[in-house]
Amino acid sequence: MKINYLTKDVMTDKSDFLILPLLKKSWKKNGLLVALDEKLDGLLLKALRADSFDAGKYLGSYAFQTWGKLPFERILLVGLGDKKLGADMLWDLAYFVSKQLRLDAVKKATMLCDFEAFGVDSAKALQQMVLGLRMGDYRFEQYLSRNKRSDKLSQFTFFGDEKLSGNAAKKAILDGQALADGIDFTRDLVNTTAEQMTPAKLASEASKMAKEMGLQIKVESEAAIKKRKMGLYLAVARASAEPPKLITVTYNPPRSAKVLKPLVLVGKGVTYDSGGLSLKPTAGMATMKCDMAGSAAVLGAMKAIGALKPKRQVIAIVAACENMPGGKSYKVGDVFTAANGLSVEVLNTDAEGRLTLADALVYANSFKPAKIVDVATLTGACVVALGEYTAAAMGNDEKFVGEALDAAKEAGEDFWQMPLNPKLKKLLKSDIADMKNVGSRWGGAIIAGLFLEEFVDETPWVHMDIAGPAFLESEAPGHLPKGATGFGVATLVELAKK
Repeated sequence: MKINYLTKDVMTDKSDFLILPLLKKSWKKNGLLVALDEKLDGLLLKALRADSFDAGKYLGSYAFQTWGKLPFERILLVGLGDKKLGADMLWDLAYFVSKQLRLDAVKKATMLCDFEAFGVDSAKALQQMVLGLRMGDYRFEQYLSRNKRSDKLSQFTFFGDEKLSGNAAKKAILDGQALADGIDFTRDLVNTTAEQMTPAKLASEASKMAKEMGLQIKVESEAAIKKRKMGLYLAVARASAEPPKLITVTYNPPRSAKVLKPLVLVGKGVTYDSGGLSLKPTAGMATMKCDMAGSAAVLGAMKAIGALKPKRQVIAIVAACENMPGGKSYKVGDVFTAANGLSVEVLNTDAEGRLTLADALVYANSFKPAKIVDVATLTGACVVALGEYTAAAMGNDEKFVGEALDAAKEAGEDFWQMPLNPKLKKLLKSDIADMKNVGSRWGGAIIAGLFLEEFVDETPWVHMDIAGPAFLESEAPGHLPKGATGFGVATLVELAKK
């Protein structure tokens, strides 16, 4: 899709669709709306009154045929409500527009953006809307032999004021495209079936991406993992016919940048989770190709980071494996030793993500990072607590947790802080080992976080449980689509930019 930003009179443009977002408080006095109505002999406002159009309804819309009286075949009016527009709402707006254009098989469209009236930063708003457009235009058709869509939007032009200069507008568009590329990459990884997206395939895709973006990559096989004494990770991986792969991707900033300690991103990379010997029911396995969504998010973030080039070194770690039943399965009641020497009694083989992450976090600390973030579809308890559309954030450093939440808000993603209540740590006490891998059913998401905290030393660390919004079985309100959503990428990129 070609995306442009122009400051000339929108009425000189010719396209299939003109999109006009309208604020509740001023929509009837909107200069372009009045001009359009005059060109249409007063029929536009008459139709809006007759059909009770209300710009106060957020993302309420009205389409109008122009009968050849304007350069646009149709006009789409979109209500913005009366609330202050945040990054999430701008993302929602462009995603909604993109979906509407897709329904009508539109090839070329134009949108007027009165950023000053919206009360938002012009460059940030343009970036978010580019992102929303791209997300709405995404297709995953890898497994279709017929009925593939060929109606992609080919050109979209934003019209705005001259306060957003040519170079700044171009940068905002490129930034939005880079972020969208990262999210699309994430969605492709997660949407691919587990039969194809094995640990080896995930490592291969990460290698291709790293080469494309000029990043460093190292992929280690089982022998190297054993040398790292990653006993928990290897226990989870050992029953699968697919060998584990430890993936490390490194972005190095320009040489002119100040030397800073790295930000390390750790993603849960269980490419399929059957539950192991603690076998999930069939319905619980149906979407378990998405259990590597955390790893996909950190790799998608690295793709965007490679394009955006922030001033801090960023390292991504993925301990990729499958959790399968079999004759070599790790068993309930077994004890294994992590890379930092802590012994763990396994009382549920379906609590495997925290085991792979634990060893990955110990490895992350070897880089002497400034901060660590792990991202994982870790617990069903998190979905019970927060619902499908909100992710949890918790950590050992309140300041860093606050920074992560601020980054999420700036990015337009929905996180909620959960407390790492130390009183719950007693539930992880084992009779025969340093700790066990599960506690009680109460506070399950927090207990998982407390388990992970044992493996990060004193490094400021945030754990993001994205089990709810990473993969949806139906489209959500706003900009979260059905299937893989790419959730977490935008927040990680925003953190790296800080």
